[in-house]
Amino acid sequence: MRIILVIFTAIVLSNTVQAEPLAEGEKLYKTFCVACHGVQNGMDMSKRLAPPGVAVRMHYKTVHKDEASFVKAVTEWLDAPDESKTLMRGAIRRFNIMPKIPLSKEDAIKVATYLYRGELESPEGFDDHIKEMYGKQGMGKGRGKGRNRTKMVKEDSAKKDI
Repeated sequence: MRIILVIFTAIVLSNTVQAEPLAEGEKLYKTFCVACHGVQNGMDMSKRLAPPGVAVRMHYKTVHKDEASFVKAVTEWLDAPDESKTLMRGAIRRFNIMPKIPLSKEDAIKVATYLYRGELESPEGFDDHIKEMYGKQGMGKGRGKGRNRTKMVKEDSAKKDI
């Protein structure tokens, strides 16, 4: 019985330790990001300041499927937003480039982890917007402009490793 109690306690503590950074990331996201990337104003682009967080996650996960590369990419973006490295060219055209957010690297990692794993709300009309914009072709409507996106990101990462 004692072994079962020890195992149960270890499992509970492990889940608590994992949940804390996610909760901290959610708090930071709500403090620094929701004003622009939240669900307010639905998908009325004339009233939005930036794409919703759920759209940012969707775009980044198309290239950075695993959590480690996703978190690295978002953390780097938060540290130095750079139009030449965006995965969301349409958002840059529509909203301009986002300003640098005053986050420590540790806090940026927490925000990126929350963006990857957290339960983000979708603004009203988001699903319809995605179907209208991307349909069955997936991101980019099959026009070929993003066909080398994964290759470009990998090449850029390789350059940084040199």
